[in-house]
Amino acid sequence: MNETIYVLTNESMPGYVKIGKTNDLGQRMKSLYRTQVPLPFECFYA
Repeated sequence: MNETIYVLTNESMPGYVKIGKTNDLGQRMKSLYRTQVPLPFECFYA
């Protein structure tokens, strides 16, 4: 299993950083955007 560790930020949540791991970063970012967040997450590091 090839997982990616990621660090995401979101302009609508200053100071908030989301750290996690996933098999599909693009899909993970899409799923987080569907959680009522006003702006999509940006990948700071992967």
